[in-house]
Amino acid sequence: MNSRTDVYFLALLAGVLTFSSWYNLNKPPVEEKAEEKTVQIKPKEPEKKPEPKPVPSDIPDFAGILDVKKKKAAFFSYMKTMVDQENYRLEQVRDRILRLQQAESRSEQDNAWLLKTARSYRLKSITIVDSRLFEALLNRVDEIPASLALVQAANESAWGTSRFAKQANNLYGQWCFSEGCGVIPEGRPEGKTYEVRKFKSPLASVRSYMFNLNTSHHYEALREMRAGRRGMGEAVTGPVLAHGLYAYSIRGSAYVDELIAMINSNDLLKYDLNEQ
Repeated sequence: MNSRTDVYFLALLAGVLTFSSWYNLNKPPVEEKAEEKTVQIKPKEPEKKPEPKPVPSDIPDFAGILDVKKKKAAFFSYMKTMVDQENYRLEQVRDRILRLQQAESRSEQDNAWLLKTARSYRLKSITIVDSRLFEALLNRVDEIPASLALVQAANESAWGTSRFAKQANNLYGQWCFSEGCGVIPEGRPEGKTYEVRKFKSPLASVRSYMFNLNTSHHYEALREMRAGRRGMGEAVTGPVLAHGLYAYSIRGSAYVDELIAMINSNDLLKYDLNEQ
């Protein structure tokens, strides 16, 4: 015969089993865990410089601005729009060269474009797409610091008031050597045939000026200094590159010193350092 304790224990056990069976039959279904999906986040593209403002067509009457500070401010504002426009164009071409240099493969059209660009930048001896082509192109297809382009225009065009600026849209004193290509300067020595080149627009003058610095053998030192600064991750500035312009004027070092002094006195270095 079972003792009273055994009876209680058996009754308790029966109750537990009954409750367990009821709970298993009536518990809510377990929701299956949703399958986790991997979301790929696209890398953020590097920010590009905004496209410059539209370029003005005619050279304003700077001679009519009597206040010197206002005249300088107006001239720099006018010129910078064109300098920014041409530097923006150079940046687009340079970016494409860099992309093709880093590409795993290139199409025939890509190689044809690279060789065409090399010829247009007077690299006629390069006929195949290799590391030499990329090095030479990147040395030439590059921006000119705004501070340098601004003060050279001011110096060469007498702040946009010279005869050559007004009659020939020539803001940088560039010459040409075929009869009728420009304006004959007063006091040209007998027997000389050079003329001050005439441009269709002021922007064409800016473009020609930058092309000259980027291709002429006279400014190879300027390009090497620029490439060296880029290679070291340092800012490319007007005062630095001015030292590659000794051949731009017969005044040589005096001309270079004057350009640097103009950059400093007019606080133009800020444009090269993106502090404007």
